[in-house]
Amino acid sequence: MADQEEDYSSLPLQDRATHKIWKVRLAAYEEMTKQFTTSASENDPCFRLFLNDPTLFKKIVTDSNVAAQEAGIASLVACLQYGGPNACQRLRGTVITPLAEKGMVSMRAGTRQKTIDALLYFIELDTPDPVVEELIPILSNKLPKLVAGTIIALREIVKSFGTKTVGPKSIVKALPKLFAHPDKNVRAEATNLTVELYRWMGDALKTGLVPDLKPVQQKELEEEFEKMKGSVPQQERFLHSQQQAAAQGNSLGGGAVEQEDEDEIDPMDFIEAVDVFGKIPGDFYERMGSVKWKDRKEAVDDLFKVVSVPKVADADFTELTRVLAKCIAKDANVAVVTVAANCVEALAKGLRAGFAKYKNTVFTSLLERLKEKKQSVSEALGAALDAVFESTTFSETLEEVLEFMKHKNPQIKQETTIFLVRCLRTVKIIPKQSEIKQMCEASTALLADTAKPVRSAAAEAMGTIMKMIGERAMTPYIDGLDDIRKNMIKEFFETATVKAKPEKAPPPTTVAPKAAARVPSGAPRPRSSAVGVKRPTSTTPNTSSGRPAPGSEPQAPPAPAHSRLAQPGARTSRVGTGSISAPRKKDDHSSSPRATSTSGTPPRSISSRGLTGVSLSTSASSSTSHSGLSAAEKAELAELRRAREDWVTSTAALKQQVDTLQADNLKLSQTIAELQVNNKQLIEDHTRDVLAVKAKETQLARARTEADDTRAQIGRLQRDLEIAKAAAAAAAASGASTTVPRADEIVARDLNDGISNVSPATRTKSESILAEEEKENGFSAPSMSRSAGVHVSRSTSRAGSFSPISTGTVDTSDIGSGNAGSVESWRRAAEVTSQLKARIEAMKARQIRR
Repeated sequence: MADQEEDYSSLPLQDRATHKIWKVRLAAYEEMTKQFTTSASENDPCFRLFLNDPTLFKKIVTDSNVAAQEAGIASLVACLQYGGPNACQRLRGTVITPLAEKGMVSMRAGTRQKTIDALLYFIELDTPDPVVEELIPILSNKLPKLVAGTIIALREIVKSFGTKTVGPKSIVKALPKLFAHPDKNVRAEATNLTVELYRWMGDALKTGLVPDLKPVQQKELEEEFEKMKGSVPQQERFLHSQQQAAAQGNSLGGGAVEQEDEDEIDPMDFIEAVDVFGKIPGDFYERMGSVKWKDRKEAVDDLFKVVSVPKVADADFTELTRVLAKCIAKDANVAVVTVAANCVEALAKGLRAGFAKYKNTVFTSLLERLKEKKQSVSEALGAALDAVFESTTFSETLEEVLEFMKHKNPQIKQETTIFLVRCLRTVKIIPKQSEIKQMCEASTALLADTAKPVRSAAAEAMGTIMKMIGERAMTPYIDGLDDIRKNMIKEFFETATVKAKPEKAPPPTTVAPKAAARVPSGAPRPRSSAVGVKRPTSTTPNTSSGRPAPGSEPQAPPAPAHSRLAQPGARTSRVGTGSISAPRKKDDHSSSPRATSTSGTPPRSISSRGLTGVSLSTSASSSTSHSGLSAAEKAELAELRRAREDWVTSTAALKQQVDTLQADNLKLSQTIAELQVNNKQLIEDHTRDVLAVKAKETQLARARTEADDTRAQIGRLQRDLEIAKAAAAAAAASGASTTVPRADEIVARDLNDGISNVSPATRTKSESILAEEEKENGFSAPSMSRSAGVHVSRSTSRAGSFSPISTGTVDTSDIGSGNAGSVESWRRAAEVTSQLKARIEAMKARQIRR
């Protein structure tokens, strides 16, 4: 009881806010809220203690007592509400995370609501990004209740400020993980958050989220999205910077709605870019230079698989687009052209605005290839043209489109005009009047074309333009046409759909009103001192004419004559300084006799424009100095115009130079590819020639070896023949009865010995050579040529003796007695010998010829 009755109010506020008794802390929090609420300004001393030590509020929002915690978070809300942006910036980094972790899981609904209010104030007083960045990591917490509470806080943030103020990219990226959470409450709150995002983002949310969800979840979301269609969200709270801008005269509500109408959320912002440049096959360019269409088809197929991603990371695709453009323009195989056009389409859609720098490389090639009549090719080329157009502006593509609408090929004229119609349907700003005139003239010329599809496409283009600018504005372009063509144009006009709107004028903040606002401020300018000076009554006309009386307010409307004279002054005020515009308007007005005669009164000043009511003599005396200043301004304006013309000329020359360099680079690339193909062919031819030379050298070496063996054999045969002759002569002289070998036997034996020492390959070659020599020398006795060679040796080896006449030996007694058989045997030996000599001579002659 003593503790309860003890008075702690004498303690410093900081000590009470951190006291161990929760009631003391509660009272301190309530006192803090009261001080913040009754503070005189954002710089009041009551804020200083907590802003110098942000950890105090960290302890307050994490109070262990639920009642004290609620009061502490309420004091934080009051501190932010009355402390302004300074309090937000000093407390944000320390307080947000513990506030969300402890406040969003509280059992008290009031504590949870005050936590959300504090988070909203943190966003309103500065910027939403730091708060969202602090909340996103909490979505990965293991406590389902905390995750669900954080999702609720994010939903309230989006609902209050909208996706134009709060960037939804990080929130959308976290949604797939929340839909996969095991806790049903988390998944339910994730659905509520997604529906709220859909209210602001529309179908753009589906691109980055729906494909990653389960089919059941996709179906549930589609049903919820159908309920939200048609609802227009409104921003409920505005940032401090937006409030300051609105305080200058803009309406918060109207400005928010107008911004919502103008800006559209890009679905690509929620998709990560993929680096496809490093994934292009290394041999792609080599295969694209192949003479085989299948190799080129496989190359573009592989490339299409790489570039078929929703978003492509920017890189240098100059060489790739040139190769694709060359393939589209010159490849003879339509299948290769179709896939190449698909690659261009995928690359343009992935890069979007980043593809604009490659537009000049591929656009002309696509238009030239529209001559193909095959539907699949035309559709692929048309889709590629549409994707390239989306990456650029209408004005950048119009010149080439109009040029190809004059092409001599009817198919190209038709498809180009149809492409122009598609561009007119999707463009968001109405083209310039000069561009509309060019399109109408080109389409009117095509209305008289001999091909009916071309005339129909031209009529559709005219009808779409009429839908865009209106029937009245289109009258001058169709006035000279016959009724049939007018009816065709009006039919397409009734069915055409366009999105283009007039280009909005710049903000109505002109120089003249600002100058008028500065006049009453008392700036020491002699010319502005005459503003509001009353004129003598003698020079003042009757007020019944509708003009202001003398001394009236400066905002009174001027007379018509004065309004005409005010236009040059207003234009001068934007070119030069405001101090010289008023006298110039006065001089022009006073020196115009026509104005004087028309109004019937002397010129009067227009206070809102800074004109004075001085006499003509005064204006005449000062006209010299003012006219000099006007000449200087004109000279400066002329100088600026010349500089602009020089810049335009240099830009055009630079563009032409860049185009020339690109064309030269393309030619060099083509030359390099051709040289590579030729070099490859030369290497193959050289390799084939080297192999042929080596084969010839091997054959020559073998022939030389065989020739050497043949020479050695011939020498042995000659020696054996001489020995046989000597032996026969000696046997005949001695008359001995001993058996001596016959000459043909000796020769056959020597032939057999010589041939047995030769390799089979050489022996076969020798036999063929001998057969050829027999034919050349006219020998027609095959029994002699063969028996004297190989067949003789074979028979000798089998029987142990040799004789071409089937006799083994020669008896010397038969020789001595003059036996007829012996004489016949010697005659045959002589014939064999003569034949062998002839063959030897023929072989020598053949060797000499070689």
